[in-house]
Amino acid sequence: MLLLSLASLILMLNRSSVVRCFSPAFQSAGKRRFGRYISPHLIRFSSSQTISGPGGVSTTRFSSSTADKSFESTQLGQKGAHLFDGLDVYSVKAKGDDHPLAVYGIQSTEPVQYQEDPSLRPILLLHGRTWSSVPVYHLMGGPTHRARGDESRSLMEALLEHGLVPYCMDFRGFGGTAKDDTGCVEPLRCVRDTESVLEWIAERHGFDADLIDTNGTKAELPALLGWSQGALVAQLTAQLKRTALSKLILYGSIYDPLHRYPRDPLYVNMNPDPAKVPEPRLNTFDDAIEDFTIEGTIPPEPACHFGTAALVSDPIKASWRHLYQFNNCDPARIHVPTLVVAGDQDPYAPLHIQQELFCNLGRGSDRTWSILADSDHAVHLLDGRHRLTSIIVSFIQNSKRKEQGVYY
Repeated sequence: MLLLSLASLILMLNRSSVVRCFSPAFQSAGKRRFGRYISPHLIRFSSSQTISGPGGVSTTRFSSSTADKSFESTQLGQKGAHLFDGLDVYSVKAKGDDHPLAVYGIQSTEPVQYQEDPSLRPILLLHGRTWSSVPVYHLMGGPTHRARGDESRSLMEALLEHGLVPYCMDFRGFGGTAKDDTGCVEPLRCVRDTESVLEWIAERHGFDADLIDTNGTKAELPALLGWSQGALVAQLTAQLKRTALSKLILYGSIYDPLHRYPRDPLYVNMNPDPAKVPEPRLNTFDDAIEDFTIEGTIPPEPACHFGTAALVSDPIKASWRHLYQFNNCDPARIHVPTLVVAGDQDPYAPLHIQQELFCNLGRGSDRTWSILADSDHAVHLLDGRHRLTSIIVSFIQNSKRKEQGVYY
């Protein structure tokens, strides 16, 4: 017993040396726009931690005061260091329950402040129903892939190259964000978590609504992009929390006004038979690559990279519940500049429904609808992804918002 205790103590000491977390006080240079500051933890990995290439990392040990819900406790945190190469990983506390949310940004030393550059354009990216943000938005990105001569398919790096400041986050139970006590993910909880991260981004860069650059452009809150089912979360966020964002991008949205999600039953068996409790459903490689449907749009190598990365990040299917909350999606209640964009052969976003989504957006702000030829659901990973990047950047930099009779 004594030997076992000593071994446990040594293991704890070893773990404490691998990850160091600190809480920088991101004090705003401007006004306290949201009344409080969120102090995230920036998660750094030991320089001695080596990457063994696609599929895993060498011995990885972590320590955390909230090990059961920390980034380090997740599959991505334990085995996916090679996937978020080139990214900073932040832990942002969610409103209400302080659940740690994994947020990713391109590696940097200090964030650019709005006071230094009022034309700053931050953007938050939301993933979809099955796969988390790192494989979706940072595929084959980072210095290790560059050193190998690999072509980056990271949307985050592409947006940064065009002058935007990209962030992405994981919903609960996805990637680097652990499940909460419910074990499930639900739409309105995602909306509240998205609001928490949007506020953190604005505070991190010192947002001040009164800042104006030399061209007369006012400082803007972060833009919000949602892909696939994440577009429904983004749409609800714009409807319910529109003061937290400046612009909205609905990319490959699965919105369908004719589809109504059923409500949960009023009564359930509180003492189910344990033998009948379903086992967690595993994701598969075929699940990961099923969105690539058009011949010649993506070579085998990046498609395989995505399949492998997706299974490292999300080996088990996340359990969604209360999907009926998506029934509240109503384009007429969106009153921020909005871009609707999808591939012309996207099986989840048929053009006639995208047209209805676009035509019913609320009036008073710019609206743009773009259709990308020879593209399916995952346009941002295809060979023609640069067209999507250009459309997003142009929309964010040029669209206008009308407030009190004046366009900004």
